Amino acid sequence: MIFNKMFSRFIVMLLTSFAVLGIFLFTLLGNYVTNEKQSGMISAADRLSKFSSELAIRNNDEYYDIYETSIELIGNNLNCEIYLADVNGRVIAKTINKFTKFNIVSMPPEDADTINSGKMVKALGTRKGYDEIVLTIAMPVKYMERVIGGVYLITNVPELAKLRMDVIKMYLFSVLFALLVSFVITYIFAKRITEPIHAISKASKLLSSGNFSARVKVYKEDEIGHLAMEFNKMADSLSKVEDMRRSFISDVSHELRTPMTTITGFIQGVLDDTIPEDKKDMYLKIVLDESKRLSKLVSDLLDISRLESDEVKLEISKFDINELIRLTVIGFERRLNEKYLTVNVIFENEVEYVSAEKDSIKRVLTNLIDNGIKFCCERGTIEIKTKVKDGKVIVSVKNDGEGISEEEQGTIFERFYKLDKSRSKNKTGVGLGLYIVKSIIAKHREKIWIDSVVGEYAEFSFSLKRFVNKSK
Repeated sequence: MIFNKMFSRFIVMLLTSFAVLGIFLFTLLGNYVTNEKQSGMISAADRLSKFSSELAIRNNDEYYDIYETSIELIGNNLNCEIYLADVNGRVIAKTINKFTKFNIVSMPPEDADTINSGKMVKALGTRKGYDEIVLTIAMPVKYMERVIGGVYLITNVPELAKLRMDVIKMYLFSVLFALLVSFVITYIFAKRITEPIHAISKASKLLSSGNFSARVKVYKEDEIGHLAMEFNKMADSLSKVEDMRRSFISDVSHELRTPMTTITGFIQGVLDDTIPEDKKDMYLKIVLDESKRLSKLVSDLLDISRLESDEVKLEISKFDINELIRLTVIGFERRLNEKYLTVNVIFENEVEYVSAEKDSIKRVLTNLIDNGIKFCCERGTIEIKTKVKDGKVIVSVKNDGEGISEEEQGTIFERFYKLDKSRSKNKTGVGLGLYIVKSIIAKHREKIWIDSVVGEYAEFSFSLKRFVNKSK
């Protein structure tokens, strides 16, 4: 689970961070404590060196007692032993022995030699009379610019380790408390991240099983919240696609069943001689019309499949859109004359070349002009225009008539939507013409739109890429 992985890795990361920090702190603290202790002992040794010089000058028992008391206090304060030795290293005065098992009466000859040379002794290691490693600081005692002995400060290193361990214990306690708090915070944080992801995963499974009503609750306006919103949008889209699929299947079934039922019924009537002989031709003509309608439906469905396929590419060429309009209008001459319609063709330029698939654009023009004739009032006017706007060629087909309401404008390009449900006697259409038109224009990465006033006119316009001869 994501929660377990996130939680465990975050805890491991915290433990690793604390461990690295502890090692760094342990090392740094050890050096710091040693340096601080060493610095304090050097400073005390320097003061005691001067104090010891006074002892040599005064050389009386009263001052000696004061001296011993003073070094005892300094030794207790610094937690170290203090020795006063002569040039031969023989101990003259000392604090109460805390660490030694033996009575130390002299300092090592090498330390005495260093002191006699006027230099300070600074040593860390084993020493005679001590069971453990000790830190030794010694300063020469001078009288009349002459070394007369040395003052030695010795402390047990385990005392330094004890101090360091005390600090480490406090650090570990703080770490445990921080881990406890981090544990709670990490748990809450991981839950808040993984819960919506888990919800999205659960909803995804429902979607994959066909339940398109699954949605995810949006918790916050963050990346997870945006993911949830996008998932819900995707679910909405899939739901719409599913509704469209069901509607499409239902519409296709209906459109196929109606002509097939008609054809079957009439042919059965002819074969059974239930249809009078003098009406057979009329019913056979109806069968022929329904067959053509069925054939057109299948052809349109194949065209839709081709247009929606990404594998099928357009065969783009250069052609004169104005000439294509003229030829298309000529093909509707009989229908135009039947309704006594007037056609006005208005071209901004006599010749206008475009880059597009010629056969597809001819299909667009045919469908739009066919609709224009179908819904144009008798003795009305069909107006076809081309003009250039923003580097595009705009083609418009306008007809007089009842127009299209705003509500219908929003759905007119949908599959199987019939604009002539109640206003036209022409029932040969199957509601795919405008959907095919929109699909063709979309395949060309262009736009199509409608402008209409109810009771006056309806105008369909679409754009095409204008061909510009750059060699001129």
